[in-house]
Amino acid sequence: MKRPLAALLALGTLSLAAPDARPLSDFLLEASDGQRVHLVAEDAARRCTVLWIAALDCAATRTLAPTMGELARAQAPRGVRFLAIDPAAADDALELQAFAHSAKLDFPLLRDPLQAVCERLGVTTTATALLLDREFVELARFDLASAQPLADAIAAVLVAQPIASSAASDDDGTSAGVALTKLRPAAPAAPTFFRDVAPILWTRCVECHHPGDIGPMSFLDGAETRGWAPQIAEVVADGRMPPWHADPRYGHFTNERSLTDTEKRTLHDWNASGAALGDASDAPPAPRFDSAEWSIGTPDVVVELPAPQPIPAEGVVPYRYVPVDPHFTEDRLVQAIEVRPGNREVTHHIGVFLLPPGLNQRVLNPNLLFAGSAPGGRPIELADGMAKRVARGTRFLFQLHYTPNGKATTDRTRMALRFARAPVTREVANWTIANPKVELEPFAADTRFTRTEPFREPILVTALMPHMHWRGHAFRIELARVDGTRRILLDVPRYDFGWQHTYELRDPLRLEPGDELVLNAAYDNSAANPRNPDPSQRVHVGEQTSDEMMVAYVDYVKLK
Repeated sequence: MKRPLAALLALGTLSLAAPDARPLSDFLLEASDGQRVHLVAEDAARRCTVLWIAALDCAATRTLAPTMGELARAQAPRGVRFLAIDPAAADDALELQAFAHSAKLDFPLLRDPLQAVCERLGVTTTATALLLDREFVELARFDLASAQPLADAIAAVLVAQPIASSAASDDDGTSAGVALTKLRPAAPAAPTFFRDVAPILWTRCVECHHPGDIGPMSFLDGAETRGWAPQIAEVVADGRMPPWHADPRYGHFTNERSLTDTEKRTLHDWNASGAALGDASDAPPAPRFDSAEWSIGTPDVVVELPAPQPIPAEGVVPYRYVPVDPHFTEDRLVQAIEVRPGNREVTHHIGVFLLPPGLNQRVLNPNLLFAGSAPGGRPIELADGMAKRVARGTRFLFQLHYTPNGKATTDRTRMALRFARAPVTREVANWTIANPKVELEPFAADTRFTRTEPFREPILVTALMPHMHWRGHAFRIELARVDGTRRILLDVPRYDFGWQHTYELRDPLRLEPGDELVLNAAYDNSAANPRNPDPSQRVHVGEQTSDEMMVAYVDYVKLK
């Protein structure tokens, strides 16, 4: 057992963090309740973090659990965040939930059945606890037979006092916990496609990787997927896939595409072990696409350009604006929208705007943006009770951006709509915030702009979408409250023009009159930017991708 803190102090102390200490890299694991939890997840009040390695077959875990629950509750108001990590493959989610309930554990119990995170942490036994500072630098490590040494160390950190070096095990060389090697299956089976890989790909990837969608291969078929196993392992390991660019330190989003460390390890091990298919009966039900064409299922209405649009073989094509009348004789509440280019090879992006009766189509109102299609974008599928209203007599104005590819061709874009079935209590609209004064000097590597947008009536923000072009490097959206407080809502430190995400807020955010959204954007017009079409050019705001933009699209509900 660890000696009391006073005795440890007598043996020598260390500073709160060693000068060369580095923060732990982020991890993502699934909790027993299904929540996916990042180590670095946003917590404005966090002052330090405790990682407790616990398992149901560990006597120390069961003995300490009620005390750890009490300690976590007592320290939570002081900014101490607790996470438990269970490395036992045999502990299922329901057992962990029952255990947490009986021990009154209010913090997440994260499952690490392949011990991917524990391996990164250098942990070899349960009953280990790591104490991290606000920046996730490890301050101390304990072999817990009692919670007291951890409690003493937390108390020291909270008053900025040094804590003792506590990396050694008990004085007699034994551990209070169970060796992690004993918690692994005796003969772990190699992953198979149907049992282990399909549940991951069919949940996280098949929305794009199925016949007729933008993914270049389908993951519905095991034999076809098997041939891509090396590439899947590679792009997952280096973070290229699934595409997601929000910094996990800020904001929580319902449509996050990131894989957990366990899922990544499974895909790696599947490829490394030969990518076996296994028994098809082990697979979960395969995803069904009600319509072979539309991801949102069978639509109620399909709106189509009245005639094919001709695209020349080369040159710059100015934006085209094509009005389409859906002939709605009554208001429609739309819950799902999917815009599909007729020719993806030459269609860069599409914006669809509402044209209410009497509005001149030559005067484009950016706040009447209804839907769109952009690289990496997804169809709009609102939750039950939410919808976008299309008033009777409204037309749709298609804004079409074409990029010739050396061959004359045509495009006939379509849009599918699915109406709300359940009663609608919240109507979603769009607010567009743009900075028209972006200007980049030739070869400028780091140019930054800010745009502040005040709100004059209460609204509920549901989603955010930043938009720049090839020279866009980073985009951050902050909330400045009327009371002077400030917080980051979304940070995209490596903006990728090829993947334009709409970030859907897990918890819609209420803005009061006087609150402001602050946009911060950075651009790289240097030759070091591999996507820069011409660093020698002075760049201004414009519609073409060789120009630039600084725009944030805000989905919101107006509050009465």
